[in-house]
Amino acid sequence: MKGAARDAALAVLALVVILGLLVGLARTGTLAVPPPEGNRPLADKFLKTTYNWTSDLWSASPEVVTSILWDYRGLDTVYETGVFFLAIIGAIALVRGIKTPSLRWRGMSVVARTVSKITLVAIPVVAASIALHGHLTPGGGFQGGSVFAVASLLAIVALGTGFLTGRGWSKDRLLAFRTLGLLLIALVAVSALILALLKGEMGYIMQNQWKPWARVGLGYLFGGGNGILYSGSLFFLNLAEFLAVSAGLSLVFILMGLPWESLKGGASE
Repeated sequence: MKGAARDAALAVLALVVILGLLVGLARTGTLAVPPPEGNRPLADKFLKTTYNWTSDLWSASPEVVTSILWDYRGLDTVYETGVFFLAIIGAIALVRGIKTPSLRWRGMSVVARTVSKITLVAIPVVAASIALHGHLTPGGGFQGGSVFAVASLLAIVALGTGFLTGRGWSKDRLLAFRTLGLLLIALVAVSALILALLKGEMGYIMQNQWKPWARVGLGYLFGGGNGILYSGSLFFLNLAEFLAVSAGLSLVFILMGLPWESLKGGASE
């Protein structure tokens, strides 16, 4: 009874706080602020320099968010990816020496397993589309990798903890793919700089397209003319990020699905 009374009191308190915030927002007019008629100067700058035909200063990508993440503030994104990698390493360190079981739980019912197998075909396709078109439409490598990891989580829950590990999704292999993605990001990030140094010209880390003062870049079209737009380094960075995030999150989900006796150091078979 004491626990129920405490939960009820907390629920009432939360409701009062929420209602108080809503009343305060309504009285101050915060909930009724009309949208601005135009863009802020910073937004106009980004819109004018992401994709246009005056290519002195542009990212060659019609997707503004991707341009900001991988071009204008690319080093910040690299640091964030590094932090995420360290978090994955920390999770692995907690279960170091633990062997993933080949078969532990057979999963859910036949109907759930059948539907899940069909869904598992569609999710990676959607994830790849989000990642590979991230320089053209909303999306990118992190979003695509997160969607792909949902397939891993679905497989663990619906098909059993041994479904992925029985098909070679081991800790070492997923960590290798994760590391490969990070190495590709680092390679793309310094590629323009290395080429510029070899040519004796000015270049920058995370440089995407050429600039009047740094005439080295990765191009933006396959085939030229009316070819396929890939926006220089943005496509390759999204691809590498997709590989890193999908492998890293899938690895964490597999570790979370380990049987309790394995984590205690018991039998893993």
